[in-house]
Amino acid sequence: MMITDSRRPKWFFYPGWVVLSVISFLAAWAICWALISQVEKVVGDTMLVRGQTHITEDFLLTYMYFPVLGLLTGFLQYLLLRRYLPRGGWWIAATALGWSLVSIGDRLLYLTLYTTLGADSIWFAALMVVLVSGSVGLAQWLVLRQSVHHAAWWILANVLGWGIAALVAGTTYLLALSIIPAIATSVVLWLLLDRLPHQDDGRNAPLNPV
Repeated sequence: MMITDSRRPKWFFYPGWVVLSVISFLAAWAICWALISQVEKVVGDTMLVRGQTHITEDFLLTYMYFPVLGLLTGFLQYLLLRRYLPRGGWWIAATALGWSLVSIGDRLLYLTLYTTLGADSIWFAALMVVLVSGSVGLAQWLVLRQSVHHAAWWILANVLGWGIAALVAGTTYLLALSIIPAIATSVVLWLLLDRLPHQDDGRNAPLNPV
């Protein structure tokens, strides 16, 4: 793949990336709550699973949110990336896979780490952030590395973005988690698609994988 001046992303690509990422984060939340409210009309506020009673909304949200977020985020980001990445449709699959792994691994490791380290441990928080950001970043990196140099920066951007978001979340939890990682990845995307390739291979060189 070659990205010439006419095909390099314009300035509005990057704020667009942030906006669409935030929209997908919030929209996935709204979609899940809408679906859960319909389920609650059938099964009630609590549900019995393997002999244990769970609050319906909490139980379903754990397993629904991340897959829905992955599909929605992957699709909206693909709308921006499709002009710049060959076989960009794989971005949707990779993003959905990454968030689905979070849904499964988060539940399993949460129980293990919570028991071992305790919820107040800084190591517990750090490992959970790495789990979430690393799963998504790694899956997307497999697609990105086929088209751009230094794609490994993408994984670091996800980890740092989510790490900063976790630190400053506070009362603006949902807003911080939706905006800060999106900003971090947009900066790295600007470097990967517009800046770093030129440093190694000249202005119109192919974007080879790392």
